[in-house]
This record gives sequence, C-alpha cells and structure tokens, in this order.
Amino acid sequence: MRGYFIYLICVVFLVACNDVTVGYLETENAEYMPDYMEIPQIGELDEIADAQRIKNNAPWVTQPIQGIEGTAPLIYTIEEVTATEGGDAVMFKQELSIIGNGSFYYPLEHKAPAGKYVVSIRITNEGYSHVLKDVYTFIVK
Repeated sequence: MRGYFIYLICVVFLVACNDVTVGYLETENAEYMPDYMEIPQIGELDEIADAQRIKNNAPWVTQPIQGIEGTAPLIYTIEEVTATEGGDAVMFKQELSIIGNGSFYYPLEHKAPAGKYVVSIRITNEGYSHVLKDVYTFIVK
C-alpha cells in the first residue's frame, strides 16, 4: 500500500510538471481607425492651419491601435515597411517610430520621398508574439 502512495505521488508530480505559457495575447480584432494618413511635404503645409505644428516641429502622430488584449506589458515594434509609387521603404522605416500604445510617430521634417508606405507591426508580450501584416498605410505626398 505504501508503494502505491509513493507511485501515486510520483505520477502527480510528473503530470504537474508541464510548461504553461504565461499570459495571453489576442489580436484578432486589432485595427487602426482610421488606417491611413496622408503626410504632405514640409513646403506644402498651410501656414495658418499648421502654424502650431510648424512652430513646435510636431511630428505626425496616428491614433493608438484598438482591439488588442493581452498580458501587460505589450511591446510594439515595426516589423516591415513596403513602398510603392516611388517610395523608399528603408528610409521611411528609419524615420518612423512606434510607442507603447501602438501609435506611430513620423517627423515633420522627413527625408523619405513621396510614395505609399504600408507598415506591418509585431506585438509581443511574455510568452506570445504576433505580426499584424499591412496594418497601416502612410501616403507621403
């Protein structure tokens, strides 16, 4: 009988020893509203409507991403940028940044040429990582 209990305890320990991924990450409903931004060249800004932006050299900022659920902290990184219509994806990616709520920042005075840029991001937390392909579009005029 004693051997049976020792055997049962060993089985319980072996069953209990499995890797459980910590936390969760759900991105099925992830989206930006709106999902695009038109960025004019610095020389094409309206001196009256964009006076504060010009004065403060304020970057172009998107709305935060919506529909992400997961264990904090969530880490956002730019995974890929593709360019069409004459754009330079490498230069655009170097100038673009993303912050903790998923908002993109793009400098007022930028070097990327006119074009259409489509951005994919990676969302990571402890135990999970997911790439959202072609989640945002920038149109640099």
